[in-house]
Amino acid sequence: MIDLSLGMFVTPVIALTAVVSLYVFFLKKTVDKSFGRFVSGGAMLAFLLNFTWELGHYSLYKDFVYDREHVAFLGLASLADTIMAGLLYFGFALIYQDGVWIQHLTVSRTIWLILVGGLGAAVSEIAHLSAHNWAYTDRMPLIFGIGLTPLLQFSMLPLLIYWLSLQLSGYKTVHTAGYRPTGEA
Repeated sequence: MIDLSLGMFVTPVIALTAVVSLYVFFLKKTVDKSFGRFVSGGAMLAFLLNFTWELGHYSLYKDFVYDREHVAFLGLASLADTIMAGLLYFGFALIYQDGVWIQHLTVSRTIWLILVGGLGAAVSEIAHLSAHNWAYTDRMPLIFGIGLTPLLQFSMLPLLIYWLSLQLSGYKTVHTAGYRPTGEA
């Protein structure tokens, strides 16, 4: 089991601060009151889908068993995944200058989301593997020494989370203040 340290919480706290700040920034620009429902629904979906994913690929990591302590750790990991999904979403919102950019999804935006999500997963996995926070079993499929399932997790789940959140929130197709269609970004 990983020994939790204060250092392990620094990055998530910084990321959470950024997510909350960006949420407030875009909330002030929105003209539709369901923006809060869209974001909170996205956070709940992110946690549930990431926790389900973590439970599913758990057996591909060494020294993990399905006990209360390890499942609680997966809950913490899923919370960090939720924060990172929020950071990824609001990062693109800044780039596109639109708090509900997912309404205007294009092939280009989809590819960028998949690539940036996968790159973030790769960097995170390399950092955790280098710090010996975890290791893979020989059953984990690898791409350049990085586990395939964590790469797929952050390449595929964000798109599903954002799209489902938009559908379930009842968000109207309106633009946030400052939205300017600019073609592909």
